[in-house]
Amino acid sequence: MKCILSILSLLFFLSSTVLGQTEETYEVTYVDSVGYNYSAYAPQPLVETVVEGETYELRSRQGKILATVPVSPYMTIGVEHCLMMAMDVWEEQLNIKEPVRFKVTFNENMSPDVEIQTTVEYALDRNRNSAPLNLLNQVEFQRKDEVTTIDINAYVYWNSSWANELEFGYDNLTTALTRHLAHILGFGTSIVQRSGGINFATPRSASLFDNLVVNANNQTLGSLARRGSSEAIEAFLVQDLYLNLPGGKQRLYSNSQGFVLYRSGCYFSLEKDNLMNYPYQDKTKLLPINPETLDALSAIGWEVKPHELSLDGSSLDTYGYGSVYQGHIFKASGQDGTPITNARWKYQLYNNHSGAYVDQAQGTGGSFTIPSTLKGDEYLDKFQCQQGRVICETNDGASVSYPVFLDAHPLVLGYQIANVQDAENPYYFSFDITLSYVGSDNGVLTVCNEGGAAMLFDIKGSGQTTIHVPNAFKYSQLWIDVSLDNNYGSGTKRFYYDYDSNLSKREIGIDFPDVQENVEIFTLHGVRLYGISSMDELPRGIYIIRKNDKLKGSKIYVVK
Repeated sequence: MKCILSILSLLFFLSSTVLGQTEETYEVTYVDSVGYNYSAYAPQPLVETVVEGETYELRSRQGKILATVPVSPYMTIGVEHCLMMAMDVWEEQLNIKEPVRFKVTFNENMSPDVEIQTTVEYALDRNRNSAPLNLLNQVEFQRKDEVTTIDINAYVYWNSSWANELEFGYDNLTTALTRHLAHILGFGTSIVQRSGGINFATPRSASLFDNLVVNANNQTLGSLARRGSSEAIEAFLVQDLYLNLPGGKQRLYSNSQGFVLYRSGCYFSLEKDNLMNYPYQDKTKLLPINPETLDALSAIGWEVKPHELSLDGSSLDTYGYGSVYQGHIFKASGQDGTPITNARWKYQLYNNHSGAYVDQAQGTGGSFTIPSTLKGDEYLDKFQCQQGRVICETNDGASVSYPVFLDAHPLVLGYQIANVQDAENPYYFSFDITLSYVGSDNGVLTVCNEGGAAMLFDIKGSGQTTIHVPNAFKYSQLWIDVSLDNNYGSGTKRFYYDYDSNLSKREIGIDFPDVQENVEIFTLHGVRLYGISSMDELPRGIYIIRKNDKLKGSKIYVVK
């Protein structure tokens, strides 16, 4: 009897120990540094009073990814759109059983060299491997993750503009958020900096990702978790590193000169654009979720949807965003770029009321067209985008699902300028501008120069209209703003035009092809320039030229 009691006590002790271990969590941080476009930029508040600590929740299309966001002047509709796009695109790639949860904050006191950083909460699974709580929630626990947080530097000049509005900002916020959601899901090592050096975030336990990181000798980073010293871990991470995936090894970033915190082993180092590359040079790009990233998440335990094919939709960006007033042609190819000619296609719309996808069209062959059809409001998201997806399957079982977001706002397609004529006043000219657009039959055209003078014209008609613009100033770049309206809101676009931009220089009046001794050159402020042997030496600007033997007859010379 005592033996039985002892065994029961031991089992209770072990059970309690395991429970205690699973309750303990550890934090891992992933950081992207600012590029060249850091600026002390702050948008104007959208609300007069912001309650400290007040938050609300954003849900992905099917509610599988949930973000707690702050009520903040920085949480603009554009930022919301970027975040929702990232969430929706990730949701379409994974079979998520328990919602992925995280917070978003805007940090006005972040280090100036940090663009965005994510803190992920890790814990132990049943096999004593460390993994993000959002991954563990899929198979072991039913607990909410209240710590995992994406911190956004509020003073980076982010690009969160849409296709139907005036563009602003530089670094693409949608790409940055999609990239850091991958960290929340478990992409990246669990190495952290401690007072005694670098080590695993969870003491003596490697993460599921760590166990996939290998060197040229196939030694894993995870093998150093129990007995590896900080020096041994650092020596490992300065070697050539690879992510050992079922489909083959993929190169990871490392630096032979030394371990780089937040970088070594946390990103791919592939010779092509990749969402999870370091460095990714052009931060203005909208980068998709690549197959290599999905393969990595599959290897650590996520249930990833098929992604053997690549879909391309005309007039859509890489995340499937475009106009509902245009038809969109889809084509499929294999991962090696070979076109697929025998595909089966299906187009579905997402119904917000039922929470389900509804079939709209089907087809077969090498391409598939979504018609330009606007359905009911039940298919629109909060941004007035018709939600849907295109599914492509091949005879050999390969398939892919591609989300689409078709905007119901008007969209300006472009413009053409013709009939450029000099006006009687030599400082001005006139022209005809033909605007092309979809989704509207009324709006306003504004033409202004850099000095602020503006002319307004009504836009009437569907699809295309031509407007005559008189008396535009020659010697300033013109800003051409197009604003269109419909029942779902407005769409705007800005273009720029330089008079006679095919010529680098233009003169009014008599020619002065060469600078001679009897020619004087002044700035517009009357400052004479000396030592100019050729007009090609002049920087861009407006100059006054006169012959020094004449008191009259000064001419303006423009360098563009």
